[in-house]
Amino acid sequence: YIKNHPYLFLLGNTDPKKNTARVLQAYRIYLNKSSHPLPFLIADLNEEIIDDYLNREGLHEIKKMLYQPGYIPNTDLPAVYRGASVFIYTSLRESFGIPILDAIACGTPVITSTTSAMPDIAGPEGILVKPFEPEDIASALLHFEDNAELYQSHTAYGLDRVRRFSWDNTAREILKI
Repeated sequence: YIKNHPYLFLLGNTDPKKNTARVLQAYRIYLNKSSHPLPFLIADLNEEIIDDYLNREGLHEIKKMLYQPGYIPNTDLPAVYRGASVFIYTSLRESFGIPILDAIACGTPVITSTTSAMPDIAGPEGILVKPFEPEDIASALLHFEDNAELYQSHTAYGLDRVRRFSWDNTAREILKI
């Protein structure tokens, strides 16, 4: 889906709650401030839809750094998550946020929102951003850029965190066993 490794990764969606326009704005800020910018893989949005976002937001200059393969089957997502430097999941609201767990289970740090269920999924050491503020999203991306220790600590934290979300643990909590 992308030849350049590492890369930033987003599961796109046209639903406004997925915050795609602000993530693209944040990516432009990141590109302007980064000393070695990573390409951006956007799954599940076709090129026409991404071009529409770029036109509406005046972001034409970032297109050369975007990879938009369209739909990626679920069977391929673990490899895509593992190849990513960071998974960006800055929705405005989610009822749970399974892609957060999918990414951290693959050892990929996640930048997610301060809203709805996402802080509960990411946990106390999760990288949380204000999803309405592209500058905040960009700042989190830049924070990972030259900080290998942060990357490693969040990879380890995520792998530990995902263990808490099993069906057995959920049943115990619901049944108060």
